[in-house]
Amino acid sequence: MRSVQSSLLSLHKNIIHAFSTKQNGNSNFPFAQNNLAYHVNDDPKIVYKNHQNYAKYLNYDIQKLIYMQQIHSDKIMIIDKSSDLASIPQCDALITQEKNIPLMVMVADCVPILIYDPIHKVIAVVHAGRAGTFKKILEKTLNLMKNKYDTEAEDIEIVLGPSIRQCCYEVGDEIIKEATRLNYDSAIKYTDDKKMSLDLIHILKEQLKHLGTPIEQVEISPYCTSCNKELFFSYRAEHNNTGRFSGLIMLK
Repeated sequence: MRSVQSSLLSLHKNIIHAFSTKQNGNSNFPFAQNNLAYHVNDDPKIVYKNHQNYAKYLNYDIQKLIYMQQIHSDKIMIIDKSSDLASIPQCDALITQEKNIPLMVMVADCVPILIYDPIHKVIAVVHAGRAGTFKKILEKTLNLMKNKYDTEAEDIEIVLGPSIRQCCYEVGDEIIKEATRLNYDSAIKYTDDKKMSLDLIHILKEQLKHLGTPIEQVEISPYCTSCNKELFFSYRAEHNNTGRFSGLIMLK
């Protein structure tokens, strides 16, 4: 399986989108096979070949691809006609209204988010790890889309892609204290053996609910990356030594 797609976004013929898998690539262990990240010590030539093959598979121009140097922040970049497509923006979300500009987010447990505003024809990708989720990177991205393009949260269609789920996301006291301080107590689960886990998807859903996005316009991937490490890269399940898969969206 080279990618998984959203049933929600697949209804729109004017966009392409996908979440890549770790299969059908050229990288060697521990990045096997379809690693798309250059920063994990994989061979850059092989990574570029993976990108070439993936661009051919999805039918986009690799020279126009925009991906990020992700820094677990709440920084958001708008891509427009003045943007330098050759540079790698340092941020954790990308927004554009430009056609034929693929936006990519890369992950290995964090939540890759794809957003589409079908009214104003605007797309976005968001990297929502624990830090970004706590900083409300998703909410801030939607607010910027509203300010720049008049996007309304109730109009968007959004996909929360494959990511580590509460079943596998054990956390310590420090993160639990921070989650409690931010009123995310409902996302904390305590197990019988006194371990604690965090549900990022629950927090993101609550943020969308607060903004007014209807639940039927929110699609949640069924895949936990840690439980499905044969299909997706998982930073935790593969002991921090692994590649990255992607979420991608483009206006045609």
